[in-house]
Amino acid sequence: MFGLLGVKEHLELVAGLAIVGVAAPFIAPVVLSAIIWEGIDRGFKGGFVRSGNELSGVLLGGVAPWFNRATNDFNAQFVKRREDGYMINVLVLQGIAVPAAFLGCYVYTAAHGFSVALCWAYHVFRIGPYFMNFAYCYTLCHKEGHSARGLYAAPYNTPLLRNVFNWWVGLFFGVMPASFAFGHSINHHRYNNGPLDVVTTADKPRDSIIHWICYLPRWTSYALNLSSTVRFIQEGSYHVALQMVWGSVYFWAWYGIWAYLNPTFAATYLLYPFLENVILLACVNWSWHAFINPSDPEDEYVGSVTILDGPINVLNEDFHVVHHQYPGEHWTAHETRARKHWEKYVEHRATCFRKTHAFEIFGMVVSRDYHTLARQFVDLRGEQRGDAMTHQQKVALLQSRLRACWWGPRATRAVPPR
Repeated sequence: MFGLLGVKEHLELVAGLAIVGVAAPFIAPVVLSAIIWEGIDRGFKGGFVRSGNELSGVLLGGVAPWFNRATNDFNAQFVKRREDGYMINVLVLQGIAVPAAFLGCYVYTAAHGFSVALCWAYHVFRIGPYFMNFAYCYTLCHKEGHSARGLYAAPYNTPLLRNVFNWWVGLFFGVMPASFAFGHSINHHRYNNGPLDVVTTADKPRDSIIHWICYLPRWTSYALNLSSTVRFIQEGSYHVALQMVWGSVYFWAWYGIWAYLNPTFAATYLLYPFLENVILLACVNWSWHAFINPSDPEDEYVGSVTILDGPINVLNEDFHVVHHQYPGEHWTAHETRARKHWEKYVEHRATCFRKTHAFEIFGMVVSRDYHTLARQFVDLRGEQRGDAMTHQQKVALLQSRLRACWWGPRATRAVPPR
């Protein structure tokens, strides 16, 4: 594997290993604790389901989802769509409770010194069971970035509230302001994983943990607003580039204030979430765009993953093809939009899985567990037209899609198995 890497990829690998080496020792215990928390929530029985607008939060069992439903009548007055009433609870949790906990941790640290246990407890509380609070923060940053007119009802739909997740809540979750509103919404959605997409996965075979590690510097550069800013300057979009720079200045000014007060606190409570962002979201984006049609790299039905009956379908993000076709569409309409184009999904043998989620797909992809991946693959053409594939044909199809490259030295247009 290492011998097949070029000089550039060797440098990427060294940089990626450095990122993993710094981040993994801190991320692993927090993520493991969040997974155990989820297990406690469901009594370690069966699978878990977090979908739609169910807020997974601080309380155990079904209390948090129940509270979300119980308060929706009251919350609905603040949002344009009644289904978005959950956002008010997310905002209270992540925009008030988490910052209050952050401030409390600073007061303790200033008075008694740094506590590993307190820092660990804060980050586990912040990301929630199976890091679902993390998922809602980033999903709402994502939705907010695609909604120029805002999600709130008048008179609450002010510029301040319209951008509250990217410019306030996100500060506690490692979000660099402007990365979603401009870097993601403009660059990624314009170029759809192609050569000019700053977070493209399409030049490396995705069924390789080595190539994912090589990918980490690219994702880190995007998360820092660096690659997006450079791309916008190259394209002459100087106003957008300036917005990216302002977002970066805003974040580092915030970080600088806390670093001036206590460098250790700033690094462990603010820089750590950024590293968490890099590792976890690099996994997610690798999964969403792990598959490419070798004979047509721009085939959107193959190039973005669709998950049916997913256990972690946060605001219908599992319909990723729909998201790329209709970036600003409300989450409640995603399934309807998919059904509208369903014959295309069937015709293209869309990259579709059932009862899984992005992190499981990531694990199966980079570990080359093709057989489990094939068992969870939904052969839509086989189901709809009786042209069913055998298990081995599914394995071959998925392998060809994982190893196809759209651009770069490995670019291929070999005909995929049918």
